[in-house]
Amino acid sequence: MVPSTEELLEIARTYWPSEEDPNQEPSPEAHLLHALWQPKLADPGPWDILIDQLEQAFPQDSIGDITTSRDASFWCAIYPRRTPERAGLHWVYVGCASIIAPVYTVYRVLFEYGERRMFRQLDLEPPAVEPAVTLARLMESTMGLSLLPPDIANHPVPVFVGWKSPPKTTLFHALFTSEPDNLP
Repeated sequence: MVPSTEELLEIARTYWPSEEDPNQEPSPEAHLLHALWQPKLADPGPWDILIDQLEQAFPQDSIGDITTSRDASFWCAIYPRRTPERAGLHWVYVGCASIIAPVYTVYRVLFEYGERRMFRQLDLEPPAVEPAVTLARLMESTMGLSLLPPDIANHPVPVFVGWKSPPKTTLFHALFTSEPDNLP
């Protein structure tokens, strides 16, 4: 079950600062998020199982665990297999499992593949196509998370997350990432 918007706002305020620090020192909230990451990164668990399941479900694609502790979520991506004959536009599907709330999201990023990869489009609505459908199903069954509805994900939150600042910061940024299109 998805927590209420009010509960999610309170969670965001716990792990992200409401004021910008001119000295750019880590905030007390940043220390709390860092402390939360330590046991999650050290102990293999449902996330590792999910990555294995995705590799089995999509053997023709590349599965990447792209998690970084600067965000508030585990990240994975399903990349199309790259070959010279597969140049052109391709969607990369991304799944994020929040570590601060029992929610996940699935979205996609359109890249143009050629000599180098170029960003073209970001689609934050969970698409009802494969592999997004299977990714969502596995995130729910393996991790016990609920999909964060787009209307709640887009709710503004008065905190600073990465380079996002109020009034542009949303619950999506606070619970998952402030740079959804910045994929390795």
